[in-house]
Amino acid sequence: MSRIVIGAAGAFSGTVVAAADDLAFDSATEMWTVRTPDGREVTARTVIDTRSSPDSTVAAHGRPNYFRTPGPDVARQTRFVARCLDLLDRSGSTRMEAKSRIRLSRWRPRSVASSFYLNRSVPSDEDVYDGPVRVTVADREIAARGRLSGHLAAIDGHFHWRGIVSGDLPADLLSGTREVTVTIGPRRAQARVVERTPWGSYTVAGAGEPPFPLD
Repeated sequence: MSRIVIGAAGAFSGTVVAAADDLAFDSATEMWTVRTPDGREVTARTVIDTRSSPDSTVAAHGRPNYFRTPGPDVARQTRFVARCLDLLDRSGSTRMEAKSRIRLSRWRPRSVASSFYLNRSVPSDEDVYDGPVRVTVADREIAARGRLSGHLAAIDGHFHWRGIVSGDLPADLLSGTREVTVTIGPRRAQARVVERTPWGSYTVAGAGEPPFPLD
């Protein structure tokens, strides 16, 4: 399976690039395209980012086939990512997406299979809203882009939805109540900001009627 390694190759084989100015994932082909600072474009099924970072996220929802070994425990992260790549290869899948943000801890071993969606367990494009949204923070309404989906939970009978919003959102969105309103057309729903991804977007989640149509 084709791979791009950003940073130092280390334990991973693939096309190595020292840095990446731009990355784009094509959901139709399940492929990443990476643009390097010199303008070169490289395409592959998976991306492994080995550059050090204060954010210890190894994988995150909204970034399929994208893995990181940012430290501080690079050896543990490398072993986990290697297990992810092995499962992706063995399963014959073309898409592997974290169910939520993954950080590793020596005290809480994590199962690879239960932490990811593999192709057919990922919501289809028909079940995902991907388009413009308006995010209201306090009294400020901000134009953004969202990728949102949800499901009816059998355990409580409520519809639960979550996803990624990106745009010119305030840096202090995680402070205070974390409560925002997400609007799509005439539909509005309250949501809670869960986390900030390493790529500057935010994960939001809500329960009840979602801001996107269900049919």
